[in-house]
Amino acid sequence: MRQSRPFRYVLAVSRHGWVRKAAEVLNIAPAAVNRQILEFERDLRMPLFDRLPHGVKLTSAGEVAEGILAHVPLADPAVPGQTLK
Repeated sequence: MRQSRPFRYVLAVSRHGWVRKAAEVLNIAPAAVNRQILEFERDLRMPLFDRLPHGVKLTSAGEVAEGILAHVPLADPAVPGQTLK
């Protein structure tokens, strides 16, 4: 489901703390993960991550989004800790 991609990517990046590691787990290019998250942030009109020299950190808005997205039923075994609801 195309619409769930940014949700899965945000969850994966938040859990791993690195776009590169999340992309590896998701088996896609880091640039694709980053692009989807940037587009999602643009749509939301707020950043979900602070980009740091060594990884990323959720903003306060990102923490809220992660809490909500964690309850969205996504069937993707590539995101550790995620279950079908």
